[in-house]
Amino acid sequence: MKNRLAALSYRRRILLEKIEAQRVDVAVISQDLQKPLALADMGLKAARFIRNHPGLVAGSLAVLLSLRGKGVAGLAQKGWRLMYLYPSILSFGLNYLFSAFRSQSAEELLEERNAEVDHSQ
Repeated sequence: MKNRLAALSYRRRILLEKIEAQRVDVAVISQDLQKPLALADMGLKAARFIRNHPGLVAGSLAVLLSLRGKGVAGLAQKGWRLMYLYPSILSFGLNYLFSAFRSQSAEELLEERNAEVDHSQ
């Protein structure tokens, strides 16, 4: 019985030494793969962000493309020139914007009035 326990204890010690050697090997291999795996992880995060926020990505790309050759001052100059040359377009855009807001609030008022009429009947 003691011989069997001694053999098991010896085998256990050998296995623990083997496990320790394998841990060292895995640590060395993981240090070599740490940078490529970090890069792949960043790529996955970027892909998830693009999938979850396509409008933000498209808008930022449009801004970057418009800033590419002119800079901020060139864009401001072009915008000022367009506003000065085409005031009718600007006024039409503002009227359309304000009418959209007004029509929404008018619809809300109509819904409130209809609700009051329904409650009184």
